[in-house]
Amino acid sequence: MRTDTRRLRLTILLTAILSSFNTTSAQNPCEPAAPKTPAPLASEAVVSGGGEEFALEIEARSPGASWARAGAEAAALVVTVDGAYNQHVLLWAGEGFYNYRLLLGRLPKGRHRVAVALDEARSAAGARRAEVKSLRVVRPFVFVGADAAERNFAVAHAPVLYARPNTIDHFTDIPLLMYYEILHAGADTVYRYTVVFTNEDGGTQTAALFARWGRGTDIEYVNEVRVREGKVVAETFQGVQHETKSFKGQRTGGEHPLYAVASDNNNFSDLACSAVRFAPLPVYAQLETATRESVMDLYPATYRAMTEELQREGRISDTPSDINTVADPREYLYVEAASEQDGAAVAFDVRLKGRGEVFKSDMGAPRLRIERSGYFRTGVRLPKGFAPADVESVTARCHSHPADASGGTCRRLKLVRVLLLKSDFTVQEIPSQKQPEASLKAGETKLFRLAP
Repeated sequence: MRTDTRRLRLTILLTAILSSFNTTSAQNPCEPAAPKTPAPLASEAVVSGGGEEFALEIEARSPGASWARAGAEAAALVVTVDGAYNQHVLLWAGEGFYNYRLLLGRLPKGRHRVAVALDEARSAAGARRAEVKSLRVVRPFVFVGADAAERNFAVAHAPVLYARPNTIDHFTDIPLLMYYEILHAGADTVYRYTVVFTNEDGGTQTAALFARWGRGTDIEYVNEVRVREGKVVAETFQGVQHETKSFKGQRTGGEHPLYAVASDNNNFSDLACSAVRFAPLPVYAQLETATRESVMDLYPATYRAMTEELQREGRISDTPSDINTVADPREYLYVEAASEQDGAAVAFDVRLKGRGEVFKSDMGAPRLRIERSGYFRTGVRLPKGFAPADVESVTARCHSHPADASGGTCRRLKLVRVLLLKSDFTVQEIPSQKQPEASLKAGETKLFRLAP
């Protein structure tokens, strides 16, 4: 992640083809060709009855690779269906076997062969080996539950992403995870898709990410599909500079829209492509009363990849000294809370037992406070080696919004969870005493004690 001001420009980094796009063309002019590769590492035959969605589970590793080590970040695998390009997968989990879950899309009626091969040209120089322990073609649809039809629709319309061209072969800002939400707005059902990237090369500085979001990954909304009475009535996406735009691009594998990551802060274009694309199998998330970061909690390897990319790019230090540097993410306490900010911003203080210092989420800087409403997370750096039992209390501070010093209110403020990352990057929750919601005026505080 490089976030100096020269790289904050939001340029669309495209690989040709900004003309002749139309949603009815029979063939996608951007379709990458399958690269020349050695013999497949694994393959599996599958029979489609026609119109069926398929997914792929690859349990694989890259001997000698480490996402933290420049020049040995990962091996690249290429997935083909009947010899035609489907997607790439970077083995970002390194030497350990990891189950990579991908979306293949809809396959025509008949017998097909899905194969996985090493793409040496796209692999890091020090990571040109890969082992596949198992390869399984699966059907991702669910058939039980009141929401089965909606969940199946969501999978069948999940986006496929072209890599940002300046990330290809540079092992940065890759999609680790995709999730979808199913929202109901009156008579409409809205399907929202979001991607967790390892980081962002442009946009929010590293220390600000931890203070305002409680993470170093970049979590970006990709697109929404709005359905009314069984028909799609609108498709929109997050364009460059966070502009909401209508989808007018191509599709692949059935009804999967194609988007390109098109800016250094991971916004999107529907009229672009590149030589590499990714299609993570999306997972279902219900976030009405949870943070977006809570999806990562279910997949601890995402925290490890986040940390290793920060290490490789020089953004982790024992003595962070600027806005682009943080400590090891396992040295932070993560506070999840919820409130409705009305002309206000909130920050949090942490006290440890037997110590006089106060550890601040905003580090005393107003711009590192949280102005958005809803459920949110922040990270508070604590001394190296702290234990869960050391944490005594968390205090919420309500401040005037940085743009309006006249006051403000943090309404319905509540502490949701207090968390830390263990040495293996799994998430541990520290119990806290349950307290009712509170409304604070700017200048007021609320103390939350942890469970004894």
